[in-house]
Amino acid sequence: MQVVFLFMKDKLTIKQKLFCKYFLEGSGNAADAVIKAGYNVSRKNGTVDRKLAKSIASENLTKPDLLKFIQQKLERIGFIDENIMKHHLFLIQQFADLSVKAKAIDMYYKKTGAYASDKNDEKKNDNLDSFMDRLAKMFPD
Repeated sequence: MQVVFLFMKDKLTIKQKLFCKYFLEGSGNAADAVIKAGYNVSRKNGTVDRKLAKSIASENLTKPDLLKFIQQKLERIGFIDENIMKHHLFLIQQFADLSVKAKAIDMYYKKTGAYASDKNDEKKNDNLDSFMDRLAKMFPD
């Protein structure tokens, strides 16, 4: 795996590597990462063109080599599905902040694909419906 990682590094430009660095350090703010990495996103008057920065960021996040590089960095620091699921379980089991708990449950079901897609409304998830009914009974309005 280390050989692949080094090979991936060589495929990226310096700006792309910097973009990845700032993207990961900036909590996933891709437009800010583009600006900090030194991409030319200035208007003629010298101000930053955020729309252009967002466009470049969007393009960068579709490049397979760049995405693999980011994924490898995340895996190296332990940001893997198993750890995320453990943290979600912790959030779901807490009682201090119910809005955080609800968000964690929502994210969990999105991650596991438990929600039916909007395009296919007739598809239902009985387990999800049952859980949501129990949750509504536990926390009435």
